[in-house]
Amino acid sequence: MNLPPPDARRPSYGCGPSHTASFRQSVNSFGNGTDTPRDYLERFLDQIERQENLLHAFVTLDLDAARHAANASGSRYQNGNPSSPIDGLPLGLKDIIQTATLPTQAGSPIFAGWQAERDSAIAAALDRGGAIIVGKTATTEFAYGAITPARNPYDTQRTPGTSSSGSAAAVGAGMLPVAIGTQLMSSVMRPASYCGHVGVKPTYGAIRQDGIHPFSPSGENVGVHAHALDDAWHLLRFLAHEAGPVPGSRGLTGPKEAPAARKPKRLMRMYTSGWEMADTAVRVAFESVLSNLSDAGVEIIEPYDVSAFASIEEDFARSDWCIAEIAAFEMRWPFFEYEKAGGEFHTRIENLFKRARQITLDEYHTALDWKDGFRARYQALSARVDGVIGLTAPEVAPVGLENIGHPVMCSPASCMGAPSITIPALEADGMPLGLQLIGFHNRDADMFAHAAWIDDALFS
Repeated sequence: MNLPPPDARRPSYGCGPSHTASFRQSVNSFGNGTDTPRDYLERFLDQIERQENLLHAFVTLDLDAARHAANASGSRYQNGNPSSPIDGLPLGLKDIIQTATLPTQAGSPIFAGWQAERDSAIAAALDRGGAIIVGKTATTEFAYGAITPARNPYDTQRTPGTSSSGSAAAVGAGMLPVAIGTQLMSSVMRPASYCGHVGVKPTYGAIRQDGIHPFSPSGENVGVHAHALDDAWHLLRFLAHEAGPVPGSRGLTGPKEAPAARKPKRLMRMYTSGWEMADTAVRVAFESVLSNLSDAGVEIIEPYDVSAFASIEEDFARSDWCIAEIAAFEMRWPFFEYEKAGGEFHTRIENLFKRARQITLDEYHTALDWKDGFRARYQALSARVDGVIGLTAPEVAPVGLENIGHPVMCSPASCMGAPSITIPALEADGMPLGLQLIGFHNRDADMFAHAAWIDDALFS
């Protein structure tokens, strides 16, 4: 059974002026009493009641606790002392992020019913900030293996994407205004593209990962699915300050309010092998956007016209290899222990596990050295371009839940740890498709400013 077509549904995307309001806009109503956090929450719970049986975005829900938290938030607003910019914000947590009040099962029978004794750094920060954790969202096995039953809100015969699939489905369907996911290759960005909303992967290390089930810690990123750029900014900024960054990292810096829209002067176009996978409808949609931006005065640079840019495009092509090689070494704990205890894994994990049994420290160093060089070569472009523009995925959400699509367009930013953002500026074959911007390390605010300007230019 399918949901009504996109043009007949409440749009989930709130970034542009013609779409749904952001949570930050609702905060003003909480302050003057024309709305309350409880009433705001209930509107999303209505959507959950209507759609969850079709979409299966959640693993667990705790609606009584959510309502209690919303009432407490309302009292704080009434007294003029909200805890933070995200006080009263309903959200979901990908079910590899541990919580003391809900099971954390990581999509695996190994962790069925497992209950953590304490919150992750993220969950603890959200609690201190007054956010409302509505539930845990479905994830693939350890965010890599066996798929979830979650479905795409635009067509339930299609995948919502890869490991952050539940978070994406919940936000795309309007069941939540935001949700938190994680990304090793493409697990925030690509599901956001498939489900028609904003997705952000900040600079690597911006958000602390303690209490998140490890797979490849040096490459994993905490990211956000959101209806609005404003909400994504405020949530990420809050977490970077309150949960803190990965120790030794800089975190996410920038203004308290979402960065003001600013026109990028020039952007390098990204191809990767994903361009060869894209069908005619996808290519036409992307070329049309590039033409519109060019007409608006943004210089689009073809990578093969400049030797330094061409070498970066070649680096993009090796990103999948590098991520997998590093992950194979870093996954040995705890996965060797799971295997020792009799645990079994989906084929996707088992295939990488074979490499984990073989890879040497020297080979791990080879991958790390290449990654360092890639990052340096990319950073050197920052004096010549404002960032990279490309597709977020080479296809719209594929039909069939087992076909979760290709990570190739998102792997470059993930591999080198650069920030990236997707906005649902495209569509093909009646389905949403994301437009991706890649920024430069620790300049996430610049990337947000450029994304806001591009959104305004395309949708005003």
